[in-house]
Order: sequence, then C-alpha cells, then structure tokens
Amino acid sequence: MPVAWHSPCLFCSPGTKGNLTETELPLAASLVLTVASALLSVYFLLWQTLVLWADSVLSATLLVLHGLEAILQVVAIAAFIS
Repeated sequence: MPVAWHSPCLFCSPGTKGNLTETELPLAASLVLTVASALLSVYFLLWQTLVLWADSVLSATLLVLHGLEAILQVVAIAAFIS
C-alpha cells in the first residue's frame, strides 16, 4: 500500500529529479573519516611496538581498501560538483 501511495508523488513533484541524497557534504565527511582511519592503520602497521605477520598483511590490505575507497569518493564528489 505505501508504494501505491508514494508513486504518484514521485511524478507530481516539480523540479526535483534524481537522488537528492547524493550531495557533496556527506561524501566529504566520509572522506575525512576514511583518511583518519587510514592514518590509524598506518600507526598499527608501522609504529606499533609489536607487529605480527598477520597484522602486517591485514593492515596492508586495509590500507589498499581505504585508498580505493578514497579514490572512488573523490571521483563521486567530482561527478556531483560538475
């Protein structure tokens, strides 16, 4: 029932198209948190007193994933701005 009620509203709303939740501010906040998390991963990888082999592998994997996430966030922000 809610879908049937909401569907006409989607077509009647003037001037709004697309996903309005895709804005730059939440992505920028997420990018800041990603960078902070990546710095903590670097700490655990390089500056921690005792680092096991498994810690090194997991931290390196985490850094690669954080880097990929940051790149995709920058691309998404650039797409939203233009």
